[in-house]
Amino acid sequence: MRVVGMPYWRLRDYQRAATRRQPREQGQQALQHVVHQAALAQPTSGYRRLYHVLKARGWGIGRERVRRLLAMLGLAHEHRGKKRRATLAATAMAEFPPGRRVQIDATRLMRGDGVTWVYVVEDVASRACLAVRVGRRFSQERAAHALLGGHRALQQRGITTALVIQSDGGSACTSAHVQRCCQAIGSWVRSRVNQVGGMGLVERLNRTFTYDVVFRHEVTTALDLKALVPRFQDWYNQERLHSSLGYQTPWQWFLADAAILT
Repeated sequence: MRVVGMPYWRLRDYQRAATRRQPREQGQQALQHVVHQAALAQPTSGYRRLYHVLKARGWGIGRERVRRLLAMLGLAHEHRGKKRRATLAATAMAEFPPGRRVQIDATRLMRGDGVTWVYVVEDVASRACLAVRVGRRFSQERAAHALLGGHRALQQRGITTALVIQSDGGSACTSAHVQRCCQAIGSWVRSRVNQVGGMGLVERLNRTFTYDVVFRHEVTTALDLKALVPRFQDWYNQERLHSSLGYQTPWQWFLADAAILT
């Protein structure tokens, strides 16, 4: 052991444990054989199913050990993960196409009757809440409905310029259905919250809606939430003062902007 540069006690302990090591190695080989035979008998079963089969036969082996033995024997099934779409890169504000910016976002709320999704559309220039849609499911149709509702609110005030729709990379806003709506009324860009000109404005609107409607009125059902949406829009657009607008309401700024454009 001195020649090979190792302490002598390693060889000593290895020799002393020979009588205990041999039965353990034989048991390991027998277990490998049993797992191998069970895997060949049921080639479509995974390690969880094989674990229950071996347990029914009286083999006291853990599920994770079955998984490791299958991997060691080369019999583990290939795990096919969920295919995910490539993440789109965020567009810098300097690269935004020309047009009037609006932002759309979805918020998940957990109420007494289950999950509720709230879609909001905000006009960036005036901070006006253009549309709010409430639903029980996360869907591209409801996102498109909210977006088109915001577009109609602008058209009713004579604002017909092309829109630049900002959203995050969520599946509802990046779906083909919503993208077709964006192409019909303008163009779409993906934005992050922490970038200049990003989604921070609509996230602030989401927080106001959550705290001043959901929490303050102790909303427990989706129907009650839908009933409060018109009141919230009137209060947010026509009563709540915004410091970024010189302590004007969004509606005052919105009407003045619309008058200039028309």
